[in-house]
Amino acid sequence: MDQLDLFDDAADAKVPPPATFAARPKLSRPVTAPSAPRPTPAPASAPRPALTPRPVVAADEELDGLFSDFRPELPAIQTPIPMPRRIAPALIGSPRDAGQRLGEAVAETWHASNWGGYRIDIPISIVGGLALYPIKGYTEDITRIISNCTDWELLQGYREIYVEAWKHRPDLAVRMAPLLKWLSEDGVEEKAYAARRVTDTALRYGILQLTGDPDPFCRSDTDVMSWTITSLRSHGARQGLGEYHTPPDVCDLMAEMLVGGEPPQKGQRFHEPAGGTGGMFRALAQQLRHMQADPADYVWVLNELDPLAAAGAAVNAIVWGLGPNTVIACGNTLAERDLLQRALRERQGAFEERDEILGRFEVTEAVQQALTLADRLIRGEWAH
Repeated sequence: MDQLDLFDDAADAKVPPPATFAARPKLSRPVTAPSAPRPTPAPASAPRPALTPRPVVAADEELDGLFSDFRPELPAIQTPIPMPRRIAPALIGSPRDAGQRLGEAVAETWHASNWGGYRIDIPISIVGGLALYPIKGYTEDITRIISNCTDWELLQGYREIYVEAWKHRPDLAVRMAPLLKWLSEDGVEEKAYAARRVTDTALRYGILQLTGDPDPFCRSDTDVMSWTITSLRSHGARQGLGEYHTPPDVCDLMAEMLVGGEPPQKGQRFHEPAGGTGGMFRALAQQLRHMQADPADYVWVLNELDPLAAAGAAVNAIVWGLGPNTVIACGNTLAERDLLQRALRERQGAFEERDEILGRFEVTEAVQQALTLADRLIRGEWAH
């Protein structure tokens, strides 16, 4: 139960949360820095509550009723800070160049460790975990906390981050499974040294600056998962998988051509049959935001053959704020005709399993509280 409440405020928790880097820290006041403003939002309508389901109109018969029983996305746990971007772009330069440097530096650090060339899922998992860090806007404080944690706290912190992602988006967390495997393996402590080196490298090269802004518009400047995966894979592995991610400039051009001068009708579906880590979706979401449209008003469906790339796309869907109407399938688009239907069944099952588990824990906690109160009553503590 502790793992499912690790992000609750310590003042509200019945049991103090563990002192890992994923627990909510006491943060100092951040220093703001000027940056390029995001597009001015349209004043058309008032913002909707976070727990209100978003109606979706399917684009074709294949997706009719796709989200008719969809459970609304839980509110993200992050510090609400209505301020502009906190990290001056000059600190990292161009976000896209910084993303490439980050991926190359992580790959170099990993290959130089004792695990170099082996188990590239581990450094990819570390970059994904840092990108998913649920508290946004306090880059310097969070960097200090992570840098000073113990080996146990480091590994436990990554577990907690992915548990938090599962609580809010179990459908995407299921797709992230290849990134979680190493954290539950026997002897994971032996990998702590290499994991710490990769963590320090990712922090030094600006992972939190690229993905730690409260505004998803500012978190969507680059695809850190793509740069990390392609930098870690050998040329032969990329050839074998046919994995060549579309350059971001090309994605931007294609997105602009696709959308045109008017934002698409709400509920329209965007489908990527070989989407990699979702670079086209990133460009399209940014284009929609430039047109004062909300990416969460659309349906995003991505297929990808490589499980690690599909896991990266699931991380990106959260980081980029694509919204609750996102489906990511993993399989061969050409050979598996029921790929999308299978992904939809997995999605529904993930939400049902999440609800059942959380409901079970809520009942257990209620029973425990009742027993505690009864014990106090028996001992006569009510009189005091």
